[in-house]
Amino acid sequence: MGELDEQEMIEVDRMVESHPEIQEELGKLRTSINQYAEASGSQPDKSLLHEVFKELEAPEPIEKIPLITMHQKKPFWAIAASFFLLVSIGFNIYFASELRQSRNEVKQLAAEKNVIAEQVETASQKLEYANLRIAHFLNEDNIHVRMDGLPLSPESYANVFWNKNSNAVFISVDNLPEPPHGHQYQLWAIKANQPPIDAGIFDHNNLVQELKVIKGDVMAFAVTLEKEGGTPRATVEKTYVKGFLKKS
Repeated sequence: MGELDEQEMIEVDRMVESHPEIQEELGKLRTSINQYAEASGSQPDKSLLHEVFKELEAPEPIEKIPLITMHQKKPFWAIAASFFLLVSIGFNIYFASELRQSRNEVKQLAAEKNVIAEQVETASQKLEYANLRIAHFLNEDNIHVRMDGLPLSPESYANVFWNKNSNAVFISVDNLPEPPHGHQYQLWAIKANQPPIDAGIFDHNNLVQELKVIKGDVMAFAVTLEKEGGTPRATVEKTYVKGFLKKS
């Protein structure tokens, strides 16, 4: 190790060879000294090494030298800072979790509010539709014509209210399928020996709508599917519903 003279090193080597237990302890001692040197950044005192190896020359049995681990104590402020840092991290994680949960609850409440608003809007539309239909049914000046589905759409149906005094035509869209993109429904008034008369295009999503004024002797009404914007001539093969006026 560079701290004992040549004679001392020879004596130590002799004792080590003769006593395996000394060899074991000496290995542990050298390890501890090296750990100390690395931790303290300095070499062990020469006199300390001399005293240690002199003890190894003693004839009596050598007790195992306890291995002492060197620990550098941290100052109190460093321990306190670490503690408060851990506490701060813990609180941050807790409050972040609570914030996420609160945001999720707000989103859920907003979604539920939107659903309720949509339900209220739908109920209001249905109520308005019902009131309009009742008003048209009860109006003695109106002629009611129910149009039932034809083979093209047998489940479909709609209702027409034709006012005898004003000749205004109203349609109640009850059950018509969603029209293809770029197409629209169109109402036609049918008179004897004449081509169908355009009574107006309508939006199948709106329940009760006022269309054109139709005068004369109408015998029936029908709805066809036309290109968006309507057409002056009916596409008869695309008739969805049709209904005849009752004979008085």
